[in-house]
Amino acid sequence: MKSRNPRRVKVKIGRQEFTKIGAREHTWRDIYHLVLEMSWFQFFFITILTYLSINLFFAFLYYTDEGGVARTDGRFINHLFFSIETLSTVGYGEFYPVSSYAHTVSAIEVFFGLLGVALLTGLIFARFSKPRARIRFSKVGVVTSYEGVPTFMVRVANERHNLILEADVTVTFVRTEKSSEGHVFRRQYDLELVRNHTAAFTLSWSILHRITQHSPLHGYDDKKLADVDGFLLVSIKGLDDTLNQTVHARGEYEAEQIHFGERFVDVLLQDGDTPILDLRHFDETLPD
Repeated sequence: MKSRNPRRVKVKIGRQEFTKIGAREHTWRDIYHLVLEMSWFQFFFITILTYLSINLFFAFLYYTDEGGVARTDGRFINHLFFSIETLSTVGYGEFYPVSSYAHTVSAIEVFFGLLGVALLTGLIFARFSKPRARIRFSKVGVVTSYEGVPTFMVRVANERHNLILEADVTVTFVRTEKSSEGHVFRRQYDLELVRNHTAAFTLSWSILHRITQHSPLHGYDDKKLADVDGFLLVSIKGLDDTLNQTVHARGEYEAEQIHFGERFVDVLLQDGDTPILDLRHFDETLPD
């Protein structure tokens, strides 16, 4: 039986926002993925909130056993401090369990403390060690003349001072289409590039797609792109020379971000035998 009020979830991936209806609820298996996805502020906020909640819960258990913990004078705040010391397995000696009930609760709390330290250490390490590429995408793409052919062009730069080995790039054109039967689809077209692979990505890389009559972009301008809700997705992946791990990055270009009849300002200069990458003008364009 279908739900009368299906669950709606707003999702944002890159610049694209959409709503999922009827998606399944997150399960316990998704928690690790969610923790790695959230921001550092959210991560520490949830961690601190969980830490305080656990200690308040155990402090309440100790507080219900009057005289179960020595030298607390029956004050809740002292039971809270005893819980904090027990959870972290510090134990300064000022407070200590006396009754069998308090001993049992403290033993359970020590177990949760050891488990929590192990989990938190693993999560923090996973977040820190997650490989990320510092690849800068130009804020706009251009359609300019290159060797006498209209060419879509974006450029990327490696902002780290190392190499990305065996780097591959793909450019995908995404647009909305309607079939002859009236069905609406989101179609994806992989664009053929002048060069889609480089052995070592060091400085800057201009990504070029010639708009011939066989290109999915043939006949398009910014207005027509907007009419079909079209955008271009640029994806790069390669092997980080320092981390020895695969890294990836992507950029998206909607209709208003693609400038027709313009070209990029040169950013690769030469000082004697030394190449210079001037990122100050990385996003600047000029009319053809």
